[in-house]
Amino acid sequence: MNLTIRQLEILVAIGDTLSLTGAAERLGVSQPSVSETLRRVESELGCKLVDRTTRHLALTHEGQHVVASAREAVRSLAGTFEAIARRGEGVRGRVAIAALPSVVCTLLPPVFRSFRKLFPGIEVQVRDTLQDRALAMLESGVVDFAIVGRPASSGPFLFEEIASDRLSLVMSRQHALAARESVGWTELAKLDFIAISPASSVRRLTDAGFIHANLPVAPAYEVDQISCAAALAAADLGVTALPTMTFAMFTHEALSMVPLVDPTIRRSIGIAWLKSRPLSASAIKFVAALRSDQASRPSA
Repeated sequence: MNLTIRQLEILVAIGDTLSLTGAAERLGVSQPSVSETLRRVESELGCKLVDRTTRHLALTHEGQHVVASAREAVRSLAGTFEAIARRGEGVRGRVAIAALPSVVCTLLPPVFRSFRKLFPGIEVQVRDTLQDRALAMLESGVVDFAIVGRPASSGPFLFEEIASDRLSLVMSRQHALAARESVGWTELAKLDFIAISPASSVRRLTDAGFIHANLPVAPAYEVDQISCAAALAAADLGVTALPTMTFAMFTHEALSMVPLVDPTIRRSIGIAWLKSRPLSASAIKFVAALRSDQASRPSA
């Protein structure tokens, strides 16, 4: 079958919004036309692409593959059009990035500033999200690349380190350990620990610290957001361990941050992209700006 560009765009919009109404609003078309396009594509393929109820829409297994293929086709066409546009007077394009919230708060603002001056015609979209979600968005083609912690296994990804930080113990200023110059992991055995959820790259680091110290991983509290972990620690409900780059995400007035040692756990932050999908021209320009910015920073 031969799908039109508009049909491909509608399939991508359905996959991104998981809503026929949302897809219609994104593309500026009527909801019935989106429904009709979906019906025709399903009819020609001979399979259902979505499961629909009165309140929810989800992609079927086949739908996930079709939407991923449609997204790749649209991306390829956009890259072709972008290359043609670059032959004109201005550089135009779009780059989509998924990044850890701590990266968005620390590494990216100066890059955004310099990149906008150099390439005002390139639109930059950033999605701040946890590690697993960022890599899933990369695999599905929602973003060009991700700025995350080093993946547990390379799999389909290429990874280039651009920065690193280390874990510190975060606790109330009134805590008995708050005035220490460093704290060993074994000293956490009798303390209530506030953990970040397993979907975060931070959780893997803290689990590694506990395992190395031969301690059980048994959090007193588990939260999704780093700011929530910091708030619980500030309330003296326990201690947490966070990479130094995350300190920009919460206020410090009621908290103390002390380096964790024995072992020192470092986090590698870098650019991840798919082995099977070359970066677009706009993404290459942004990565170059990011590398340049990191090279200009003093070593940690």
